[in-house]
Amino acid sequence: MSERLERMLSDVVLVVGLVVSFLTHESGVLLHSVVSLVFTVLVLHHVKHNWRAYRRPSRRSGAVVNQITAVSIALATVTGLVFWWAGDETSLGHGPISVAATVSVIPHVWVHRRKLVRLIRGNSPNGRRRSTQ
Repeated sequence: MSERLERMLSDVVLVVGLVVSFLTHESGVLLHSVVSLVFTVLVLHHVKHNWRAYRRPSRRSGAVVNQITAVSIALATVTGLVFWWAGDETSLGHGPISVAATVSVIPHVWVHRRKLVRLIRGNSPNGRRRSTQ
């Protein structure tokens, strides 16, 4: 599989994972937990393959958005695990943090929109079409 196809597939799976994780919160703790843990693994894969963009983005706004998204998703995961292990009395923080994490994905995608468009179109940064070999 080409790197371009793998990155595009990874981004699509991330969006689907986020939506499914958000939609399964009413379907039971076990299903939501499993889906959310799979989503967390996908996020870690995404960060690993885009580490340079997280560490040194081209603009300071990109760094802030990347870090807010990463921290909010990490907090949602941690509060979800605490809620799962400790019970209902610890659930207060998980809901709002999860909504904030979900909302933080919107500016994250917006900041990286040009890279995503290039990835989908297969264009290089200078406007020439890449070969698929």
